[in-house]
Amino acid sequence: MKILSLSLDNSVLDITSSLARRVIEYSSLIKRYTVIVPSCKNDKIELSEKVMIYGSGGNNKLMQFIKVYNLAKKILRDERCDVITVQDQYYLALIGLRLAKKYQLGLEIQVHGFEKYSGLRRLIAKYVLPRANIARVVSQRLKKQLIDDFKVAEDKIVVVPIHSEINILKRDKITGRNKFVFLTVGRLVPVKNIGLQIEAMAEILKKYPQTELWIVGKGSEFNNLKLKISRLDETTAKQENLKLDGNIKLFGQKSREELSFIYGEADAFILSSNSEGWGLVVIEAAAQGLPIIMTDVGCAGEIIKDGESGIIIPIGDREKLIAAMIKIIEDGELRKKLGRAAVEEVKKLPSREATPRLYLESWKKAAR
Repeated sequence: MKILSLSLDNSVLDITSSLARRVIEYSSLIKRYTVIVPSCKNDKIELSEKVMIYGSGGNNKLMQFIKVYNLAKKILRDERCDVITVQDQYYLALIGLRLAKKYQLGLEIQVHGFEKYSGLRRLIAKYVLPRANIARVVSQRLKKQLIDDFKVAEDKIVVVPIHSEINILKRDKITGRNKFVFLTVGRLVPVKNIGLQIEAMAEILKKYPQTELWIVGKGSEFNNLKLKISRLDETTAKQENLKLDGNIKLFGQKSREELSFIYGEADAFILSSNSEGWGLVVIEAAAQGLPIIMTDVGCAGEIIKDGESGIIIPIGDREKLIAAMIKIIEDGELRKKLGRAAVEEVKKLPSREATPRLYLESWKKAAR
């Protein structure tokens, strides 16, 4: 079987990246795996005998998508493929659908979530998803959404959770310290709603002044979050004689080695997103045995089950978040119970070796 992949993730152009390594693993059970990514550079990289990666070239997004289409046509004219798989349900998916019809190929559309789901993107997704041979999603929640909102037939949906290169650790918590550390990790963008955690901390510190919130990541909201902390500082300093600045720490982007250390220092993990396809950082935190508080998105209800392997709160509910944080701070036995259960749930996920086989099954269904 030969696969042509249209991907939005140009980290695959870096041969040392984890994605590049995973792509080589995906190709282990097939004859050929070709990837095209929208990129400002015109690249051609041979990752292995089976894997070729192309950067489209182009000075802007429109030109890059045009070049992706033309490059894909050239590749398909030169070498027959069986399936086009697309890591996007918007513009790349439209290109994939056009190519699949033109060359009579199977089409698999990967759905990892619905960020920026409005306007033209919404119309495209509504059009392309029901027309794909297979929609591969990362959670049961997304499967239900595709059935309910996009009228995709259930037998055309395959669920494969995102595999993460994680090490499940037995955590021995640091003793002899007074502070309690909540951790959040991810892109600092509006959909992650990190501001909700900052607002909750303004209340938590009134009762537990030794509590800290560590925010790890980079993104467009970094400066806005700093400003929010400063503004809340002005209010709490006047009312409660408290300062948030020393208790809420913005760490920026960290390496995997640094992040591993940070996970080891934390006492609990918070995800406050308004929307997630899966929530990979939750899986990583759960693998470290951290008790999880998360909004009802992504893997909530599948890996993190309310009261069993974590605490699930409604999206945007500040009061419920505050209550969950207080419960986690006060109940040490609950922290242990949730952390241990989360580790056991992570162990049930498909292994690194199993993931390529699950992808292969999806591609075979798409090719029929």
